[in-house]
This record gives sequence, structure tokens and C-alpha cells, in this order.
Amino acid sequence: MNNIVKSREGVQQLELTDEQEEKINSYAQKGNDEVEIENFEHAIGWFNKAMEVLPEPKKAWLATGWLSACIGDACFNLHKYREAVKYLLLAKEVYGPNDANPFVLLRLGQCYYHLNKEEDAKEYLLNTYMLEGPDMFVDEPLYFDFLKSKVLL
Repeated sequence: MNNIVKSREGVQQLELTDEQEEKINSYAQKGNDEVEIENFEHAIGWFNKAMEVLPEPKKAWLATGWLSACIGDACFNLHKYREAVKYLLLAKEVYGPNDANPFVLLRLGQCYYHLNKEEDAKEYLLNTYMLEGPDMFVDEPLYFDFLKSKVLL
């Protein structure tokens, strides 16, 4: 049985049971272990298994945000950009507009870049830049150069 707790906004939310949290964390760790050895297909399987533990509605859980981001990142690394966008948009939705995740925005911009959707790529990469500055692009010069070619930074 899930418990109801008050969130920081004062809205009542459900809380996962200890058993659910343990399963999610265990599966997510296995997914992270697979990412470490660049076995992204297996990582996606573990992250999806962790998502299955979450009760409906899935979008009500913060874990859906970070698990979806993990799946989206793994898809990105497999060059499955359309699939990555689906998961990254879900993560973005779960985090909400007041809690934007710069990594999710970066990955969305990168995916859209590879899908030749320049306006979307520019929008998400610029949002990343506005939140984190140029440091977020240290290992991503291709995308930073693209952004600089589209907007005056």
C-alpha cells in the first residue's frame, strides 16, 4: 500500500513503499552498471523494469522523470533519436517547467539536431545554455558550435 505525503508545494502525493523503492533502485543500479560498460540495450531493459514497478499513473512519480531520462540517454547513445525524444519529453513533462533538467534539455537538443529539426535543436540547446552556461557544452563542441551559428551568445 502506498502512503500519502505532502510535497513541498503542499499538494498531497503518493509515496512509494520501501519494497518498491528497493526494487526500483536495484533495477536502476543494474541499468547504470550496463551504461558504464556501454551495453545500452541491456540498460534500457533494466530501466524499463524499474519503471514497471511504479504504480499508475506513471507520470505522477518523480522516478518516472529520472528513469525516462536514463532511457532517453541510452537511446541517444544507440543513435535511436526518435525513441530518445519520446522518453526525454516524458522526463521533461514529469520535471515540469519550474524544475527543468539541463541534461534532459541538452539531450533533446542533440536528438533534434540529429533528426535535422534545427528550430527544435536550437530551442533546447539554447535553454540548456541559459540554465547552465557554456560549461554544459565542454564535451559537446559540435552542438555548441551549432548553437553559436544560430544565436548570438
